[in-house]
Amino acid sequence: MKRLSMIIMLAAALLLALPAAAQNQVKWRTQVKMTTETEGTLTVTAIPLQGWHLYGTKLPKGGPKPTVLDFSASKGVKFLGDFKPSVKPVEKKDEMFGLTLNWWNQRVSFTRRFKLTGAKANAVISGRITYMACNDENCTPPRTENITLKIK
Repeated sequence: MKRLSMIIMLAAALLLALPAAAQNQVKWRTQVKMTTETEGTLTVTAIPLQGWHLYGTKLPKGGPKPTVLDFSASKGVKFLGDFKPSVKPVEKKDEMFGLTLNWWNQRVSFTRRFKLTGAKANAVISGRITYMACNDENCTPPRTENITLKIK
């Protein structure tokens, strides 16, 4: 019964979110910076609109979709380690989902180092960012941003 009421609440939240989904509640900026001839840093910055928050990258099952930064489609680069956020997310019990969740309600940059595996001219950083955003009244459905960056 609890699961059914959770599904109904989630469906209602998504229906209420349709007007909000017409505009993008999180702006994304990307940058590639070479730090040496063969190594560099990818920076992905999320800028939630005032009153909105972006869910964290690690969330419990049964809640909203976590933010996923997937750049496995990149060519000519080897990533060194995971993405590191510039600020820690807020962590609170979310009454709508009944779970302890984490999110960013301010600008956050995710950085990840990489090393070229071939010629710089052939290297391309390519990936997808999948995320959900919510405010105090509704949530957007999960969205995906496709990113392709040439290394200069």
